[in-house]
Amino acid sequence: MYGLYHAFNFITGYNHTDPSVQSIEWRLIILESIAGVPGFVAAGFRHFRSLRRLRRDHGWIATLLEEAENERMHLLICLHTFNAGFVTRLLVITAQAVMTPVLMTIYLVHPKSMHRFVGYLEETACKTYLKVIQNCETPGTKLYASWGTLPAPAIAIGYYRLPKDALWVDSLKCMVRNTTVNQLFSF
Repeated sequence: MYGLYHAFNFITGYNHTDPSVQSIEWRLIILESIAGVPGFVAAGFRHFRSLRRLRRDHGWIATLLEEAENERMHLLICLHTFNAGFVTRLLVITAQAVMTPVLMTIYLVHPKSMHRFVGYLEETACKTYLKVIQNCETPGTKLYASWGTLPAPAIAIGYYRLPKDALWVDSLKCMVRNTTVNQLFSF
């Protein structure tokens, strides 16, 4: 997993000390577009297993789909905040096209490995969000200059029931709280 983290940093151009706005935009879009895949894949497998065994799933399918939906909403919030160009959209499609069969294979062979991967994604998301929030609230950083007073998108205000004058950093705080809770209850 250590190698994945550094490769992800390289691909997104992420600098931990004072990340650029573009590197964080890429990082959030890629992270959230990949994070939405495991829950959906696991829900599909559990759905078919429930059908094969002719037994109830006791709510796991709904929980996993809810997690996938939550990650999708994080992605939509990011996409309503900054523009995703053609290259970014192509990268998202490629990442999902690669990750879906890989995660399906992993889940089929060894589900616990996929659960660990999800934990890793959630941990990376938490670290990223906390660092972004810190930089958005620290005068003199690139993110503070660009996002310090950036209003939250309407989709985040509605989804998290934020006040109308909420800032982008407020929606990030909701995402990190939501991600931390999901990490605690990771399937």
